Amino acid sequence: MELEQILSELENNTGEFPRLALKRAIEEREAITPKLLAILQKYKNNQEELLEQSEYILHIFALYLLAQFREQLAYPLIVEFFSAPGDISLDLTGDLVTEDLGRILASVSDGNIDPIKQLIENQQVNQFVRGAALDSLLVLVAQGIISREQVIQYFEELFSTVLEKKPEYIWTNLVINSSRLCPVELKEHIQKLYEQDWIDRFFINQKDVDYYLKIGTEPALTELRENRRYSLIEDTISEMESWACFQPKKPKPNNNISISDKISRIAEGFTPSFNRPRSQAKTKMKMQKESRRKNRKKKK
Repeated sequence: MELEQILSELENNTGEFPRLALKRAIEEREAITPKLLAILQKYKNNQEELLEQSEYILHIFALYLLAQFREQLAYPLIVEFFSAPGDISLDLTGDLVTEDLGRILASVSDGNIDPIKQLIENQQVNQFVRGAALDSLLVLVAQGIISREQVIQYFEELFSTVLEKKPEYIWTNLVINSSRLCPVELKEHIQKLYEQDWIDRFFINQKDVDYYLKIGTEPALTELRENRRYSLIEDTISEMESWACFQPKKPKPNNNISISDKISRIAEGFTPSFNRPRSQAKTKMKMQKESRRKNRKKKK
């Protein structure tokens, strides 16, 4: 399969998972990497154009492949792509942001956290992107690339001076990520935020924080290392093959469906599953949190 054919088969979502094309892309890593970088370069400043191409998915494949390749040249391009103000980067990548952006950033960073800090501290960046950037620091800790102490020190700066002192979701995400490191050094900052009622207790309540404080640093780090959410991207095929947009659609009973309903269902079939409403992304985060809480109860 020639390089251009590989890219062609990865360009649009047809409803079938392009396993062979991805396999060949991985085999042709050296040759295809400049092409993938060019995709990110093209669209990082032309996101409105990309938004109009509802079937286009090559930029998603590029993010995962470049992460798998540990391609450091992709790092500034990815940061710039997701630095777009507002919600457009989330509209273009959907669940990727809340599921894997942190892992992707960590995979291409080579331990350089300065660009990640830029995302976290940028008030104009989408809140879920900022949260993913915080997640990426924990990925780097879990993989032994940077130290817990380095992240704790930076989180101390975020709590004390860096983040704007107003109630917004970044504080909740900061508490979540701090807690997973057993936040003994940050306990007073966290307590103050609960007293100010700046933390969304649905995502993390004080009992959740106390759980990590109680188990201690090493058990908390062990739990972090064993959590797939804090792993690097190793295999694009296994990461993406189970996505809903690549699964056969099960036919639904069709009893006296109106013409307008038929048109709506046809239209739905051409909508990529990664381009989901932002409310679904938030709902998924809540479901993940509930799942983690249930898992902890089972361990007791």
